[in-house]
Amino acid sequence: MRFFAFIAFRLYRMTSTIRYRLRRRFTETGLVLAVAGGLALVIGADLEQALAYQAVALVFGLLLLAMLMAPTFRGRFQIERVLPRFGCVNETLSYRVWLTNLGKKPLNGLELLEDFPDARPDFAEYYQRVKPSPYNRTFQLSTPLPGVRLARSQPVTIPPLAAYGRVAVQGEVTPLKRGPLHFLAATIARPDPFGLFRGFRREPTSQTVLILPKRYPLPRLALPGRTKYQQGGVALASGIGESEEFTALRDYRRGDSLRRIHWRSWARLGRPIVKEYQDEFFVRHGLVLDTFCNVALDEVFEDAVSVAASFACTIPDQDSLLDLMFVGTKTVCLTTGRSVGHIEQMLEVLSVVKPCREPRFQELTNQVVGHGKALSGSILVLLAWDEPRRELVRSLKQLRVPQHVLLVVRPGEEEAIERGPAADQPDRFDIIVAGRVAEALARL
Repeated sequence: MRFFAFIAFRLYRMTSTIRYRLRRRFTETGLVLAVAGGLALVIGADLEQALAYQAVALVFGLLLLAMLMAPTFRGRFQIERVLPRFGCVNETLSYRVWLTNLGKKPLNGLELLEDFPDARPDFAEYYQRVKPSPYNRTFQLSTPLPGVRLARSQPVTIPPLAAYGRVAVQGEVTPLKRGPLHFLAATIARPDPFGLFRGFRREPTSQTVLILPKRYPLPRLALPGRTKYQQGGVALASGIGESEEFTALRDYRRGDSLRRIHWRSWARLGRPIVKEYQDEFFVRHGLVLDTFCNVALDEVFEDAVSVAASFACTIPDQDSLLDLMFVGTKTVCLTTGRSVGHIEQMLEVLSVVKPCREPRFQELTNQVVGHGKALSGSILVLLAWDEPRRELVRSLKQLRVPQHVLLVVRPGEEEAIERGPAADQPDRFDIIVAGRVAEALARL
């Protein structure tokens, strides 16, 4: 089984490589002509079709001449990109590229193509997606392969470039995956005189843009929970230690700590003045992201990250704190809201979070329960509804923390979800079908 899967994997790699190189090397006209030549070759199998032989000879003669002229393209260039700090999945990322001709000859008809890393899966991931059933003789994939491209871009036309000249062009890229998007190099292409085949000049220019998860608009939410006492107030939301919230100055009273004396006011008024503090009560929500899934649920996991990112952009606007909690290589808890941290920090973390393949869900439960006493409410974005997830819900119920569970599932699985006894059910339970996240969130 593994041997035949390896053969299928090599064929997949070979065909995808051929497709990629044909699309880059041939212009649209060249591809049309190559397809026409292939059809003429099929028709030419009939020896009585003499015209088909002539068409085949003409088409492939032009293509061969165009390919022989490609290596004659010479040039030296300096390329500088001006990239934004962030991009977003499936949203056009615009940037400026400065191109300098370091040669003595003017150049016309140039195009700019971007080079990105190879996003195809390795054999281990490919093999995990092949159905292991002995009845599967076609090596049908149990789940689709991830996209082989990190971003989608089109050739950018470069205006005429004089000798030692410098021009600026506008580049556009549509990121297809979250995370760091690496621009490995820029390829300067020039079609042959027939406009069929491109000659390349590759210039290494390594740069990186962080692509944030896709977000969806949310309605104004009436989130569960109410204000709670937070030991140390807002100061403890982003640090460790104890503190209180300063409210006003007042006269010294017997028993007040000397550490609270406001020396400048004492010097100005001539009597001891102390600083008065009060405990802080405010709303604090927990946003829990389930990262535990196998390869088959990777696409579902991406939608779960988008759901979490959508809440991360909405909740801090409601004058409350938000604790994002998940398990990666280690347990993570990041707080934003009420001038503590920034939403961008949370989105940066969500842009690089990866699925966890190890059975460590108990670590997430311990982390959430440890923060339970400070939480006014919780939003749980889950990938399954099994016993470990129900145990998390029961633990939060014992702490009287209101819960809103958002269960992200594959299409067709929503009807098979059994919510179980009332003791295991959260205060609100919504099922989100992968691929239909926007409409599901709009109904919340």
